[in-house]
Amino acid sequence: MKTYHLYLMQHDIAKEYFGRESLLFDLFSRFTRSRSLAEKKVLYRQIKYVTKPLPALKLHHRTEQALGSHPGYRREGNTHWLWESGQAWTKLTLHRQYAVLESSGHYELEAMFFEVLRKQEATFLALNYENEQSGWLNPIRQERKYV
Repeated sequence: MKTYHLYLMQHDIAKEYFGRESLLFDLFSRFTRSRSLAEKKVLYRQIKYVTKPLPALKLHHRTEQALGSHPGYRREGNTHWLWESGQAWTKLTLHRQYAVLESSGHYELEAMFFEVLRKQEATFLALNYENEQSGWLNPIRQERKYV
């Protein structure tokens, strides 16, 4: 099973850290691993500074519009499910500051959710703590500066 934590980053932070996602990954993973309450408070403030709250109503609506006709689609509260024949499933749970995508089976089901999110907001950062991977759902083009 794969688990991705998705954060909506501030646009200026996304531009600044494009290509340096490992620094953001380090910030979020230190927060999840920290045992010290004082350290967690500092890291939490830093995370709140670089992220934006999720536009939950908009994302719920767009997800239902995009995937509602899929025969394996179901919504339960803040969680959207996609099922395929056999044991393949993917679920997206929206929280106030982040979303969690859990998947077991086909990559295509993950891609369907990623595509919906990518079309709605340009600065989603996906983190997979287990495999220590991170990446943008919609890479930001860097402006060339000519001198």
